[in-house]
Amino acid sequence: MPRVTNAILAAALTTGAALVAPRLRVKAPTALAARGRLLDELADLDGEAPVAVVDDAPAAAPAVTEKAVLEPETLFFEGPPSKTELIVPGLSVLTVIGIVPFAAAAARQAWVKYKITSRRISVQSGVGGQDFTEIVYSDIAGMKFVYRGSKDVGDLVISLRDGAKLEMRFVPQFQEIYRYIYERCSPAAQAESSPMADDE
Repeated sequence: MPRVTNAILAAALTTGAALVAPRLRVKAPTALAARGRLLDELADLDGEAPVAVVDDAPAAAPAVTEKAVLEPETLFFEGPPSKTELIVPGLSVLTVIGIVPFAAAAARQAWVKYKITSRRISVQSGVGGQDFTEIVYSDIAGMKFVYRGSKDVGDLVISLRDGAKLEMRFVPQFQEIYRYIYERCSPAAQAESSPMADDE
């Protein structure tokens, strides 16, 4: 094996092929290639001038880019489900069968938290509050609701554009929260949502 390798090296040295470096082809950057580069895009977002690209076409006037200014996120509601969900299971504890529903309702009180802001809806749930679901208003396709006893507490089912559903049970201050979410939905989502009468 070493003899074969030595023979190949000797042949390469005699022909001079081993001493010639390969030539690299370098293409001049085009306007299209410069636009796709990540660093140029980042520099453009920061307001710095991108790398100049020489092109035969006359240069168009540079577009003025304005930075999008987001309003600060404001908290509308944050808290657990309504305590009224404990009433019926609490009364049923007197029977042996009522212990399980009361335990489930008490666990929801301890582990479920709703957070509604000007940008998103967040639901923390699951065993120990480990599951976290967050949606933005633009993802909402429609909403349906039902009251729980009074008009101050209700259940809300939010249908998303991808077909998923978010269920919120025993939502306190229900009418105010529903109207707040409804106002931030798109017109198409409002058309698919259950209407709430103004006199309620």
